[in-house]
Amino acid sequence: MENEDRSATDDKSGVRSVARALALLSALDRKGKNLSEMAAAANISVSTASRLLGTLVAHGFAAQGSNNRYVAGLALTTLLHETDRWAPLRMLAADSTAALCAELDETSAFFVQLGDERLCIDSAESSQLVRRVRLTGEKGKIYRGAAGKALLAFSPNEAVDDILGDMVSFEIPGQQDRTVEQLKAELALTRTQGYGFSHHESTGGSWSVAAPVFIRGKLVGALASVIPDHRFDQERLAVVIEATKRVAAEFSESS
Repeated sequence: MENEDRSATDDKSGVRSVARALALLSALDRKGKNLSEMAAAANISVSTASRLLGTLVAHGFAAQGSNNRYVAGLALTTLLHETDRWAPLRMLAADSTAALCAELDETSAFFVQLGDERLCIDSAESSQLVRRVRLTGEKGKIYRGAAGKALLAFSPNEAVDDILGDMVSFEIPGQQDRTVEQLKAELALTRTQGYGFSHHESTGGSWSVAAPVFIRGKLVGALASVIPDHRFDQERLAVVIEATKRVAAEFSESS
C-alpha cells in the first residue's frame, strides 16, 4: 500500500511538472522574457521556473540569450515547423501583409481556411494611433467577415455547401441575422468584383476588404485590410479595394 501511495504521489508531481513546463513554453514569445516575467506568465515561483527552464534549455526547447531573456529553442522551432501545415505559406503571408500595410498604413492580415473557420497566420500592424489589431492565431467563422467571404467565394460550390450544411441563417452580433441565401448572393458578388467586403461583421467598430491569393491557380488564402470605423468613407474604400486587390494579385503572380 505504501508503494502504491508513493507511486500515486509521484504521478501527480510529474503531471504538475509537465503542466508547469507547458505553461512556460506557452509564455515564450519573439521578444523574449526574463526569468521573473516567465515565472509570472506561468503563475509559478521563480525558483520553480528556473529549475524547469534549465531542463527546457538543456533539451533545446528554450534558449537564453546574452540579455538573459528566454526565447524558443531550436528543438521547439524545428518541431513547430515540421508540424505546421501552414509553414510553406508563412513567408508569403508575412511579405504580403507587410507590403499592404506599408502602402495603406492600415493593419493587414493573411487568412487561411481551417474547416468552417478562417485563421489568421500572419499580420502587419498599422502605425496609426487608432488601429484595428489582428493577432496571429485569431480565428472566426468563415461565413462572417471579408476574409471569409473571399475564401468561400473562390472555393468550389460543393465545398461551400459542405461548410454551410443545413444552416438557414446565422447571427451577426449587433445586426439582423443573415440568411444563407443572402450570403450566397454576397459570394457571387465577391467573385465578380474580386474582393470581399464587411462592415461590423466579424468585429464591431471596423470594416475590412479582402482579396484571394492563389498559387499556381489554387486558392491558398485571403489578404485583408482591417480598418477602424472612423476612417470609412467611399473615397477611402475605393483606395483600400484597389490596393488590396493589387497586392494580392502581385503575390499570387510571383508565387
